[in-house]
Amino acid sequence: MDLLIARIVDGFNNGVVYGFLALALVCVYRGTGHLNLAQGEMAMFSAFIAYALHAVGFPVVLAILGAVAIGFIAGGVVERVLIRPLGHGADYSILLVTIGLFLVLNAGAGVIWGGDPLTFPAAVPSAPDDYISFFGTRLRYQQLLILAVLLVVMTALYLLFKYTRLGLAMRVTAGNPDSARLLGMRVNQINSLGWALAAAVGALVGGLISPSTTLTTGMMFNFLIYAAAAATLGGFDSPGGAVLAGIVLGVLENLIGSYISWVGSDLKQAVALVILLGVLMVRPTGLFGTKKVERV
Repeated sequence: MDLLIARIVDGFNNGVVYGFLALALVCVYRGTGHLNLAQGEMAMFSAFIAYALHAVGFPVVLAILGAVAIGFIAGGVVERVLIRPLGHGADYSILLVTIGLFLVLNAGAGVIWGGDPLTFPAAVPSAPDDYISFFGTRLRYQQLLILAVLLVVMTALYLLFKYTRLGLAMRVTAGNPDSARLLGMRVNQINSLGWALAAAVGALVGGLISPSTTLTTGMMFNFLIYAAAAATLGGFDSPGGAVLAGIVLGVLENLIGSYISWVGSDLKQAVALVILLGVLMVRPTGLFGTKKVERV
């Protein structure tokens, strides 16, 4: 029983990270209706920026917040320079541009900081005895911090999208930018805000998980795969659904990989794919996604 609980907790911790990064994908989609395949690399690059700020003397918390601020600005710049000239309806072109951005950021981080793994300190005590016992397993303070920040960010985004005029404007511009323009909405500025928010959330993810892993150019790739699956499974227009789906995926893939011998660690990613396909066959918009209704 203790081993089962430990594996559930480990899967839960992984799922929190999946859900956190899925929130960034939701921010872009809710604001623009597009999928940003470079979201993980933007988070990775922001983590390296936090490392650079800490290296020149910034405290850990300020280094992470500084990276979040830089990420917010960079996200808006990316939308203005790379995405906006393509037009709102250029879905495939935008997808290709995000793939190119993925490659540029990955290579750029390697050129600037090298290929050797780097370490980034935690914002909370992280000594071997800094943990809370939970049914025979250990919850590190860093893991609890990530969970707490995730809940705060998820709640803030839910309130933004659900109860504010800005959130409503982001939903309208993503669904029908032409009608939004006729209503006097500043579509371009709202699109930039969606990308900026996503980049800021991604930067926060990168800075918080860096102490638990190591800083490398490939640190976010697997997380992005699970985050995209979580956002699709939970619904790209549902922040809470994306987080919940990320946690469910994290727990299930860890349990299945641990208890089904032929799956193991090599086929754990296939678990997320099978679950995703099974749900989408029944509900294409995801578990908590909103069905689109078109007037004919």
